[in-house]
Amino acid sequence: RHFCLILNCFLLTIIMLITKSCQCNINGDLALVYDTPIFHDVKQIMTGYGPLPASEGVSKEVNWGEKNGYRLLLGFGKEFCKETILEKKPNEYWKYQLNDFKNSSFFFVNKVEGEIWVKEMKNSVVYFSNKYTFYNRNIFTLPITFLFVHLLWSGLQKKALKNLKNIIEEKAQS
Repeated sequence: RHFCLILNCFLLTIIMLITKSCQCNINGDLALVYDTPIFHDVKQIMTGYGPLPASEGVSKEVNWGEKNGYRLLLGFGKEFCKETILEKKPNEYWKYQLNDFKNSSFFFVNKVEGEIWVKEMKNSVVYFSNKYTFYNRNIFTLPITFLFVHLLWSGLQKKALKNLKNIIEEKAQS
């Protein structure tokens, strides 16, 4: 009986998570590919998609780029959310979290975790992969989260990756 309760809780937790991943190869130095998504101007990376507006920048940074460092992101004309570095493995992996959403349009999620992996291939080519995991607020908002991630976020994520690739490859040629 306890096993069934634990299994149900586990399955409900899995159902409450929705993930989306993107990958590409980027021509550039490993350190440049690793650093750019975290340290480059977010306004040039997150440029909007459909009804999702472009990032409006950052209002505050505290130890940004270090574990537990954070920044406050701007969107929709005001402070939008807090982004915190959860894990950092130099030239290999980043994990960060978006939470404390100030805009009611994100009522359906508690938090979003982003992960970035980079791996040096050959001839100055770096494999880049990122994944976002959306922590759905409750079972009733699950359809909204699912549709948001698959219809809107996936487009924004692909566009941001294209922007990032262009930024890095332009820097690498300079």
